Amino acid sequence: MIDAIRSKLAAAAPRTRLLVLLAMIGIGATHCAPMSWNDESRMATIQSIVESHTLIIEHTDFASTGDKVFVDGHFYSDKPPMPAFLGAGIYFPLYTLGVRLREGPSAAYWLITLFTVGLAWILGTLAIFAALRFTDLDEEGRFLVSCALGFGSTFMTWSTTFNNHELAAGFLAIGFFFVLRARFDGRAIDLLWAGLFLSLAGVCDIPTGVFYPIFFIYALASKDLRSKWLFYILPLALTALPTALANYSIHHSIMPVQIYREYFQYPGSPWNGSPDLSGIQTNAVAFTFRYALLTLVGPMGFLIYNPLLIIAVWYCVRNVPAKFRFHAECICVLAGSALLVSYYWATTSNFSGWSYSIRWFVPILPLTFFFLFPYLLGSTARRRKVFTGGLAVSVAIAFVGALNPWSSLAYSNVPFVANIEQFVNHLLHPGQIYVKPRQPE
Repeated sequence: MIDAIRSKLAAAAPRTRLLVLLAMIGIGATHCAPMSWNDESRMATIQSIVESHTLIIEHTDFASTGDKVFVDGHFYSDKPPMPAFLGAGIYFPLYTLGVRLREGPSAAYWLITLFTVGLAWILGTLAIFAALRFTDLDEEGRFLVSCALGFGSTFMTWSTTFNNHELAAGFLAIGFFFVLRARFDGRAIDLLWAGLFLSLAGVCDIPTGVFYPIFFIYALASKDLRSKWLFYILPLALTALPTALANYSIHHSIMPVQIYREYFQYPGSPWNGSPDLSGIQTNAVAFTFRYALLTLVGPMGFLIYNPLLIIAVWYCVRNVPAKFRFHAECICVLAGSALLVSYYWATTSNFSGWSYSIRWFVPILPLTFFFLFPYLLGSTARRRKVFTGGLAVSVAIAFVGALNPWSSLAYSNVPFVANIEQFVNHLLHPGQIYVKPRQPE
């Protein structure tokens, strides 16, 4: 039976092959329980919206999460609300059918994660495959690049647990496809879809919002698109407006609650006196440079855990000064990526906490991996074998991460090692399913 499936997959068209692989891995790899304060906090909001019709979380099964703020006598998640709104859309019919969220493993958590974060990963990977049709790469080459992104990067790792960075990455990928289609086909409807998904990325993961104005400028700079600019901003009514209203309902301001230190100061708060709150203070210049280097090539280094990213960035950078068909897109992707990582370098200090590599940087992966295509254009059989070998190593790294994206640093400060040690420990002691971080993330 396995041989028959393998034969059918080999004979299938590359897009079909990619979709089947994504669906199979998504179903099998998605976790069935919250694994950190972070996703507990999001589940708390989802449960509260559906079951109690409020954003207050102290009455939920996940009230013990440390990722929360205290405002006017009530606890709320400190996370952007849009991912919880999307999750609530999946949880509502489940709850109606009697499938409830709870602390620990549950069918509800698995389904919510699969049909939000997992679906964003699947559609984001397929969007990059589709976007590559605007290049001269053949279908097998497009399949290889898409596999590099979908299976050989931490874009795959973070698709297995509920988090906002993966959602933002998937939405950016889809938005980028529509940006390219708007450019080459000149249709206003494509610009509207681009605006919808790029703005969704920004409201799910606020720093990722930097790509939204960058591609707006890109549209205004295009002779064929500038007259259609209104279509790009119309979707803000479905993305930015609900987010602003949710923030206002919590603390009478449209600003996100996580930027206010005083909301984290309450009796028993793990954040009292903690330097690990992200985005609230600015680092010294000398520390920023050391910290930036370590986020790239240290024990959790993003380039170490995404080795093919080095090739993608190289080809993107080298084509900026050239007369390259995607010259403008290169500039947009590099500018957005540089601003996003610089924000985290300047305002954080904890390497994204208990995490398999730097989860904050995951949204830049789909857009940068698009620029792997020049490496495979006109490549020899030997060059493709080298790429396939690098892909095999990258897939192994990504799948080790999928064992626990919220790597338990109690085992090791190297997430790859920590995940393997935790997995072996689980095999030896099956009752110990998760080791949750109970410290500031």
